[in-house]
Amino acid sequence: MTAPGQGGPPPPRGQAIPNSVRGAVLVGLAVIVGIIGLQILDDSGSGSSVTAATSETSAPTTTTATGQASKPHPPGEVSIKVYNASDVQGAGQQLSDKLKTYRYNMLAPANLNSTRKGTVVQCRSGYDGDGAVIAGFGIGNGATAGPFPSSPPDGADKANCIVIVGTA
Repeated sequence: MTAPGQGGPPPPRGQAIPNSVRGAVLVGLAVIVGIIGLQILDDSGSGSSVTAATSETSAPTTTTATGQASKPHPPGEVSIKVYNASDVQGAGQQLSDKLKTYRYNMLAPANLNSTRKGTVVQCRSGYDGDGAVIAGFGIGNGATAGPFPSSPPDGADKANCIVIVGTA
């Protein structure tokens, strides 16, 4: 007989799970549990206006003047027209191309005759939640969301939201 830890048969091969596999499985489970948890929180329908930011593309909920929460629409249901009011040629087209990658319905961009400071996303009533999401995509120049103007620029008649790109 041999003393424990000295000699004897080697441990069986292939039965132990490597630590890297265990770690990967734990991370995967954590992601799944997190997604399920977020779905449960999102479907709660409590009517509160609390915004939970989970990622760059998360959809915050905003509160309208009537106190009703406005949820964003699916991107394919939102038409956006971008206006360039910056000193950068092609800025409107560049932003239109970026927003199109998020599957928004993009109308042809246009230029405004005047320059403005900062970028604003302005949406029609019922689309204010979409304005907050679009502004949150990091579209530049400290973008803010606001109500649709009473006198919108030419060509905005078919848009649910307009984005006016301004200078930094």
